Amino acid sequence: MLRFVGVTKQYLYGARLFGALDLTVADGEIIAVYGDEGAGKTSFLKTAAGAEECEGEVLLDGKKVGGRTDDVIMVFEDGAVFKWRTAFDNLAYPLKLRGTDKVEIASRVLAAAEKTGIGGVCLNLRARSLSAAERRRMSLARLFLRDAKLLVIDEPTAGLSRKEAESLWSDVAPLLKEKAAQGVTVIYSTSSREEALSICDRLVVLHNGEVKQIASVPEILRDPENVWAAQAVDGNYNYEKCLLSDENGALNIVFRNGKRISAEVFRGKIAEGYVGKEVLCGWYPTKSATACGSAREGFSERVVYSVADRYGRTLTTKSGLRTRSDADAETADAYPCEDGFALFDATNENSITK
Repeated sequence: MLRFVGVTKQYLYGARLFGALDLTVADGEIIAVYGDEGAGKTSFLKTAAGAEECEGEVLLDGKKVGGRTDDVIMVFEDGAVFKWRTAFDNLAYPLKLRGTDKVEIASRVLAAAEKTGIGGVCLNLRARSLSAAERRRMSLARLFLRDAKLLVIDEPTAGLSRKEAESLWSDVAPLLKEKAAQGVTVIYSTSSREEALSICDRLVVLHNGEVKQIASVPEILRDPENVWAAQAVDGNYNYEKCLLSDENGALNIVFRNGKRISAEVFRGKIAEGYVGKEVLCGWYPTKSATACGSAREGFSERVVYSVADRYGRTLTTKSGLRTRSDADAETADAYPCEDGFALFDATNENSITK
């Protein structure tokens, strides 16, 4: 079990990351750390692996993780590659440090390389002669050279083309799931939403060094703590400023264009001081008119953009709102149903519901 106890990362220039984080990660759990560039993902992973000092403690099975090199395998974005050595020698190096027998080294290196698709001729080439994708596969093969309790992987597909990244992740993701099934804890960071959501048990959403939410994807879909978390699981998440109105015994959200939707499902659940004020209304793009039971008069808008994906189409209306559809359309209702939205503070974008 991995535990973060009051963990904060302090930098000399004044930045403080993670905000006294308390987090327990179970054996065999897969954690994806998601955020854009500069969010603090690498610092989070280095702290988790004991490679950087922090305030608070990071404990692996009750003991400080720092210095426990046999229990942790770390692969960071730079790969820690010896470019003038062969791929075989790069993979053999950590085993040589541990005094592993030569025959055993050869067997383990070949098996690990085969897993990540870097076997054959590539093993005899100097690392500097390999392509970026091949070097990345070589680095990730280190995860499978020996047993460990914790695997920490920073941006597994960084710097690769989309095609290369998808190919690499399709090979490595099942291997990480196998490790987790054996009780190994896996933590990986990524700026790819697809990679983050594909195999994780829980998602750590980071932005500017702040932990926005830690939860499973279904939990975030059901109850996002802020707009950042909602956008982490769906980049098309809609949010608009509106007035939270309670008049004549009816609680409503009133958009700037005058459209009004009942908010009675939130009665008694909203933090004090927000009724009568401007708030953010956020909702996931869905097939709104169908989801709400019928077409709603006055809610349809002209579609200005349509894009196809594996699930159908995403339509964007003239207001910039997005909705899902099975087919193209000239108009669409992209507004939420009465029980299909969340409410956030208009300034800090955090949830205002209890």
